Amino acid sequence: MIGGDAIRERFKGFTGKTADIVQEEYFPVLLNDYAAQVCGTIIVQNYGGTHRVIIRFTLGWRISGGKAQIIHQHNSYEYMQQGKSDVLKMDVNTLQFVRGLLLDYPSGRRMPVRSGTQTVFVNPHSILYVQSLRNKTELVCVDRVIVCNSPIGEFAKELPEAFYPLHRGYLVNTLYIVALRRFEAELISGITLPIPALKYQQVKQDLQKMLRI
Repeated sequence: MIGGDAIRERFKGFTGKTADIVQEEYFPVLLNDYAAQVCGTIIVQNYGGTHRVIIRFTLGWRISGGKAQIIHQHNSYEYMQQGKSDVLKMDVNTLQFVRGLLLDYPSGRRMPVRSGTQTVFVNPHSILYVQSLRNKTELVCVDRVIVCNSPIGEFAKELPEAFYPLHRGYLVNTLYIVALRRFEAELISGITLPIPALKYQQVKQDLQKMLRI
């Protein structure tokens, strides 16, 4: 079940004649000889390139009766229209939250981000989270998504202390966390990011300390 082919089969309803998987990442964690967990991300995009769905998932399974059986599954979905700056659904409460946050944490010196052949200057406090895209990094900001030419390890060195590594593939801006649940962190407007099971207690303690809960 931890193989990529098996996991893709679980999400085959998102693929077909008009869409296909364009990117995928898997982070398997062996719990013991009979159980394991996989956290990952699958990005599905239609053939016209106008829409995509980002599926973040956690699958837990164990061997029972000689067969692998799923005992836990959690998915979160982010629907995005390419070329539009609606990463966040800006209802009144979210808008006030973001405005207040950016006023409390002014941009100061903006970060130069090399994206393709251009350099984009980004207020780091407008970044919700960053995720690894093989040797590149995707910045999910309040108003847009930017693909950075640098790998996540190199890019992380430029980020403020508010960013925390949920696992090796994600860095979350803790200023936008509104809730912690088992194996996931929720950001404003309902975006959720997975937390590996083996690291959950440590991540929870670290985030509670950072958030002063």
